[in-house]
Amino acid sequence: MQIGVFTAGDLEPAEIVALAVAAEEAGFDVFAVGEHHNPPYNSSSPTTLLAYIAAKTSTILLSTATTLITTNDPARIAADYATLHHLAPGRTDLVLGRGNTAKVFGWFGKEIEYSLPLTIENYGVLRELWRDRPYIWHACTRSPEIADIAAEHDDGLFVFAGQTEHVARYRERAGNPKLGVLANDDDLGEALDIKPDRLLIHAKSPDHLRQITRATTRISTPTATADPSTHSP
Repeated sequence: MQIGVFTAGDLEPAEIVALAVAAEEAGFDVFAVGEHHNPPYNSSSPTTLLAYIAAKTSTILLSTATTLITTNDPARIAADYATLHHLAPGRTDLVLGRGNTAKVFGWFGKEIEYSLPLTIENYGVLRELWRDRPYIWHACTRSPEIADIAAEHDDGLFVFAGQTEHVARYRERAGNPKLGVLANDDDLGEALDIKPDRLLIHAKSPDHLRQITRATTRISTPTATADPSTHSP
């Protein structure tokens, strides 16, 4: 199991970078940053953040939590993340998600009522445009159709601890299921119960990261110096 940390993006950009560097130094496998466009978040351009973090680190996997497949043009996603993939080969993947804020959809000329068909359509375009892509996960909180897409295309599925109703469906239908879980440090037990392949814990600050590090030592012993190729999802 890969163990990492994620930030929702409610930190200053420099603080997000510092958190990622601290996560690598603590021996975590993965650092992920969410994409948000409304206050109090400062992660509206996760590829910029992750590219800068890639230059400041050397082994930690870099991912998203999540990349908005609905309000972003899939061609833009392909261009941005393909560039990141070339800058940090073997160290990137991404989690695709729908988003849940109606006004943000409006800022991008979209309507939240059509988020599910937008997800399906834009994912199909992304697959066609970006064939040499790294591993892709799908964030699934409420729609079984997302679990089915992940299973059909041999992608991973990401859920929140406590929102796991589509996990069994995905595992039954996927040829090579890979499950990720986003958790807080107070619901690690619930997250571990579903036996994830990747566990990401919400980190709020370097001090909080130290608390998470102590908690995760009871789960496994991450290795900061591992070859990145061994981290393939």
